[in-house]
Amino acid sequence: MKFLSIIQLTFRESFYKKTFLGFLAISSFIILLLIFALNLDIVDGAQSSISLFGFESPDIVDLDVIVSGVEGVISVMLFTIGIFMALFATSSLIPSLLQSGFIDLFISKPVHRLHILGGRYLGAIAVVAFNILYLVILTWFIISIKSGLWNWNFLLSGFVIIFTFAALFSLMTFLGVISGSGPFALMITYLILFFSPLLLQRDKIYALLSSKYYGYIFDGLYYFLPKTAELGNISTQLARGIPVDSWMPVWTSFAFMIIMFGVSAFVFHKKDF
Repeated sequence: MKFLSIIQLTFRESFYKKTFLGFLAISSFIILLLIFALNLDIVDGAQSSISLFGFESPDIVDLDVIVSGVEGVISVMLFTIGIFMALFATSSLIPSLLQSGFIDLFISKPVHRLHILGGRYLGAIAVVAFNILYLVILTWFIISIKSGLWNWNFLLSGFVIIFTFAALFSLMTFLGVISGSGPFALMITYLILFFSPLLLQRDKIYALLSSKYYGYIFDGLYYFLPKTAELGNISTQLARGIPVDSWMPVWTSFAFMIIMFGVSAFVFHKKDF
C-alpha cells in the first residue's frame, strides 16, 4: 500500500505542476485535429482518397495503404515528439524527491528506500503511459471508424513508445540520483537519445577511426545503451502492420533498464540524507 501511495503521490505532483494536464491538452488537440481534418472518401470499400487540412490526394489509393501510412506517420511523431516531451516533463521528478524536507518526510517513515525510488520511477512511467495510451487508443479508434479497418498492431506501437521512455527514464533516474540535477540528467539523456542513430550506422564510422579499439568502444556502447533508433523502427513497423525482423533491441534495452535502475537503487540506498 505504501508503494502504491508513492505512485499516487507522483501522479498528484504531476497534476500540481500541470505536467499531466499539459500532456492531456496536447493529446486532446491532436485527436481533435484527426476528427475534423482527416477525411477518407471510400470507393467500393477497398480504395479511397485522403484529404488532410483541406489538401486532397489526387489519386485513388488502396485503403489499407492509406491507413497503414497514416498510422505509421502518427507513430513516428509520437515516438519522437512524445518521448522528447515526456523526458522534459519528468526530468524534475527524481531531483525533487531528493530535496531536503521532501526526502526527510519519506525516510522518517517505515518505508524501504527501494519502494520510495521504485514508486517514484513507476509513477513517472504511469503518468506518461496514461497520456500515450489515451492518444494512441483514441487515434486508433478514430482512424478505424473512418476507414473501417482495425489495425490492432497500432496499439502495440504505443507500448513500444512507453517502453522506450521507461528505458531512457532509468538512465535519467540514475543521473538524477547521483547529481540531484534535473537539467543535467535531461541533457545527458537527450545526448544518448540523439546518439543512438549514429551507433546504428557505426559500420560506416569504422573507416574514419584511427584505431580498431575505438571500434570496440562503439560496439560496446551500441550493445549497452538503449537502442532508441531501432525501437522507433519497431514502433513504426507495428503501426504499419509490417513484421518485425528482430526483437533484440527490446531485450537489450530491457537489460539496460534493469541495470540502470538497480545501480540507482543501490546508490539511493547508500546515500546519506
